[in-house]
Amino acid sequence: MCEVINIALLDDDSIFRQNLRNLLAHQDGICVVGTAENGADALLNLNFHKIDVVLIDVDMPVLDGVNTAKLLAKNYPELAIIMLTAFDHKESLSESLSTGVRGFLTKDIRGEQLATLIKQAHAGFQVLSPEPTRIMRKSYIERQRNIELYSGFADAIATLPRYLYPVFELLIKAKSNKEISKELHLSAATVRSYIAEIYSHTGINNRGELAVTAIKAGF
Repeated sequence: MCEVINIALLDDDSIFRQNLRNLLAHQDGICVVGTAENGADALLNLNFHKIDVVLIDVDMPVLDGVNTAKLLAKNYPELAIIMLTAFDHKESLSESLSTGVRGFLTKDIRGEQLATLIKQAHAGFQVLSPEPTRIMRKSYIERQRNIELYSGFADAIATLPRYLYPVFELLIKAKSNKEISKELHLSAATVRSYIAEIYSHTGINNRGELAVTAIKAGF
């Protein structure tokens, strides 16, 4: 007899759906009560009021996994949503987690482990496979590095001598030396000298990198 946790499976691969259903059928406390091949089919045909946990494939036709998760999270806030993927979906990972899904798992997960994580998600915990965890850790480290980089750049610009700031503003607007010289009524030699000072002050020595860094730092 099925008890406790009712599961819905959303995946466009019928063989994977059936295999997963068979796998979960042998796990205590879990019952698969519905399946669908895409988000639109699921929203039309499944009664989510009677479902506790839904496993959603990221890559589905008609209505993909992320957008399905958004709609379900909005309309069924008590529903535990777990995303499934066979690939490294960095963008889908971050977008899915921002909608409030309870988990992001790769499809190579073992049955016993999946059952355990389903129960944890149902209990309100966040669950992640090793690969999504690695992606999140890498993303966090990159964000921290960027924060340090752009904070240092902002500090450098804050202490930029005032006579250099107009040149800096035109540089990050991709103006040429000739255009800067004409707009600020400076000689070509002075413009070159001022740009060299800006490079030295910021630690950046080319126009493209200076412009990109300035944009990312909020200028």
